[in-house]
Amino acid sequence: MNILHISRTMGQGGAEKIVYQLCKDIDGYKQIIASNGGIYTEELRNVGIKHFQIPDIAKKNPVVVLKTFFILRSIVYHNNVDIIHTHHRMAAFYARLIQIFHRKVKHVYTAHNVFYGKSKLMRFALENAVVVAVGDGVKRNLMAEYKISESRIHVIYNAVDTSHISNYRNERIEKLINEENYVIGTIGRLSEQKGMDIFIQAMKIVSEKIPKLKAVVIGDGELKDELQRMVSELELQKTIYFLGYQSHILEIIGQLQFIVLASRWEGLPLTPIETFSQGKTIIATDIPGNNEVIKDGENGILIAEGDYEELADQIINLANDSVKKIKLEDSASRTYITSYCYHDFIDKYKKIYDKGGLCHVE
Repeated sequence: MNILHISRTMGQGGAEKIVYQLCKDIDGYKQIIASNGGIYTEELRNVGIKHFQIPDIAKKNPVVVLKTFFILRSIVYHNNVDIIHTHHRMAAFYARLIQIFHRKVKHVYTAHNVFYGKSKLMRFALENAVVVAVGDGVKRNLMAEYKISESRIHVIYNAVDTSHISNYRNERIEKLINEENYVIGTIGRLSEQKGMDIFIQAMKIVSEKIPKLKAVVIGDGELKDELQRMVSELELQKTIYFLGYQSHILEIIGQLQFIVLASRWEGLPLTPIETFSQGKTIIATDIPGNNEVIKDGENGILIAEGDYEELADQIINLANDSVKKIKLEDSASRTYITSYCYHDFIDKYKKIYDKGGLCHVE
């Protein structure tokens, strides 16, 4: 059986990492990927997964849409694709168009985030699709916003492969630690969604209370220049360090005291799961997705979305309370072991593929 994954990019995001893991670790299928490219394309080549470069599927220009459709249809035809697994709303739209001409091709769509608007397009795109939601919040969004019946939605929680952790140590972080600093971090695309600006504002307050508390920002994105200017204007150049994209995320989490996730919205983020896998805890916004993984006061701390003053208070409190931190870390480790088993994640997707997307996943 041949599977084509269509993603907007194969860049640094959580959805892209999920696609990479599915291709790498589900055996018994020929899997290929079509996207606009990104950092994971090299890693895909290293594990023998073929990648097809396509135009940015988010672009709605009619000429680009027509060109993209014919490229994807050609990929489906020449690679005898049995299942198209889409990871973006426009990818689902293209899959639906292809099904009109290739009626035997099955369509699996994974909703990696919550979305609003374009209801007619989504209902058309998902008419013949098996729908996967990465969490209960995403499932509720699909039902409420796009009128997808509950019986059609499979919930498969994201998970991360921890089997290849190395002895890697980030030199910049090690230097900060060796200078007797207390180092925390935030991870994610430098975008409006991830609330990096909120984190920076909180760190201004934190730096005045705990000068030896430093923060690293892991990730890249469209707001990089703006966020770096913000750090400069707040005179935080010796408090916050931008490390860009990093491939050794789990190892870096292991170096840090705890993680902060100030997102404005999420699907089911990988960052808390990655954090818990390394026995660390997290402070995050109390929004759908985050609060499915993080239980306030049990395995992490939840704060109001957008409230940088509360975020600053919680960073300071946790940094000063080692007993509480250890308690949260112990619970975080148990949460990972009991709820986010990587084998179960792979097995549930494999069951969907085995039945051509027609089975019910428990």
